[in-house]
Amino acid sequence: MTHLFGTREAPVRVMCCAVFAAAAASSLHAQTIVPNPYLHSELAPWQAFASAAPDPLGAGAPPVWQSPPDVDANPASGSAAIDLTPSAAHAASGIGQCFDFVAPTSVEFLNYGSALWVPDAAMLDGSVRAVVEIRLYASAGCADFLSGGSQGQVLEAASMSPSTWYRLADNGFVPNDAPVMAASAQVRGYLQQNGAATTQPNYRANFDHFVLVLNSTTPVELIRFQVD
Repeated sequence: MTHLFGTREAPVRVMCCAVFAAAAASSLHAQTIVPNPYLHSELAPWQAFASAAPDPLGAGAPPVWQSPPDVDANPASGSAAIDLTPSAAHAASGIGQCFDFVAPTSVEFLNYGSALWVPDAAMLDGSVRAVVEIRLYASAGCADFLSGGSQGQVLEAASMSPSTWYRLADNGFVPNDAPVMAASAQVRGYLQQNGAATTQPNYRANFDHFVLVLNSTTPVELIRFQVD
C-alpha cells in the first residue's frame, strides 16, 4: 500500500513491507549515481540525519563507518552504523546526503534502494522500522522539492533475522507529475519509531550499497545478501 508520509519538508510516498533477502541476486551492470554508495573505506560525504521540529526530535549516537559488516563480506570494506534512541513515535535517526546531478535530467522513473543489516535479535521487537528515502529537487543544492518516496520495513522477528543482509528497494518509482526536470537529489537511510512500545534503550542497524539509477530498472551490479 502506498500512502503519504507527511513532514514539513515535503510529503514523500511511503511503501511498506518492501524488504527481502536472497543468497545471491544476479544482474546486469548499471551505474548508481549516489556518492560513496558502497562505503568501502569511510562515511563521508554521508552525514548524520535526525528528525527535527515540527516532527518529533530524533536522537542517537552519531553514525560511524564500521567494518565488518559489509554486504559482500569484504574485510576491506564496510557499512554505515546508525543508532536511534527512542523518544516518540515517528522520531528518526540515521544518515543522509544531498548531491547535484552532472546536469539537470528529465526523470520519468527511477530505481533506488539500499542494503540493511540488523546486529542482534533484541532490535527486532516491532517498535522501529528501517527506511530508505529519495527526494528529487528542481535546483542544485536540494532546493525546490519535486517529489519523493521511501521504502520501509518494521524490524520484527516474524519477518527478519539478525546478522542477515536484506534489501529495501523500489526499481520503478515514478515521481509526481513525471517526467520532471531534476538537478539534485537527497538520499537517506534511517531508523524510525513506529509508535509501538519499545524494549531497548537504543536501536542499531547498518546500511550499505545505496542505489539510485535514473530512468532504468536495471539492478546495480551483483549484490550478495548473506550472513556476515
